[in-house]
Amino acid sequence: MVKILYAVIDERKKEGFEVSRIVASGEYEIMLFETRASFEVGGEMREYPPCTCILYQPGQRVHYRSSGEGLVYSRIQFHCDEALYRSGFLPFGVPVFCLDYQSYKIYWQAAANEYGWNYASSPYIMTRLMHIIFHRLHDYAYADEDSGYEKSFLALREQIYQYPERQWTLEEMAQQVKLGTRSLQKFYKKYFGISCMNEVILSRINRAKLLLARSTKSISEISQQCGYNNWEHFSRQFKSREGVTPTQYRKEHRGSGRLD
Repeated sequence: MVKILYAVIDERKKEGFEVSRIVASGEYEIMLFETRASFEVGGEMREYPPCTCILYQPGQRVHYRSSGEGLVYSRIQFHCDEALYRSGFLPFGVPVFCLDYQSYKIYWQAAANEYGWNYASSPYIMTRLMHIIFHRLHDYAYADEDSGYEKSFLALREQIYQYPERQWTLEEMAQQVKLGTRSLQKFYKKYFGISCMNEVILSRINRAKLLLARSTKSISEISQQCGYNNWEHFSRQFKSREGVTPTQYRKEHRGSGRLD
């Protein structure tokens, strides 16, 4: 059976908040972080993205802190005498990304509600809800590495090519895939073989080539529609990529099917 000792949902802490302690004997603690946070893993503090879950066992060090902003997280302290969940079925002390975070959080809210209501049936229901939480954490933890991010990255790439005129930043892109900027750059290069900022440039050059060949817009207009605030910068970047100036490209590739 799993007995909940304490449960709170959406606890909020200010910037700079930090915890460093040891889990009490016989107790376990599981936490679900809505915001970015840094955790001690393998003796080092490392930053992890939003939507992560971490489980601690008795006697384990708990060390985490806010990462440039306040914290929003839920936590449950509990006893567990079931061997399956105390063995290698679950990871301890390692943050795990939760792909469908909002759906997962529903089980946490239900468990916290049962803890607060304390009906005669609550121990039975809380145990079943904690089983769901454990099994889903197992699914998240032992899926193929970073496979949960693939759809988010594909959606981001599609947006980059759909809106090359946007003033894309690493921070904005990282927010869309719910990762830090370093992880964003690491996984983007892994998935697509190009850095995310070079992808932005490529999307702009591709749009410019289309407009140069199929429209009568001026070089200045085209540069603005492709996200450049300065047409001279656009011209230099275009030539460095294509080997010719925008004007030369237009002369060589002017075709039918006008866009304007």
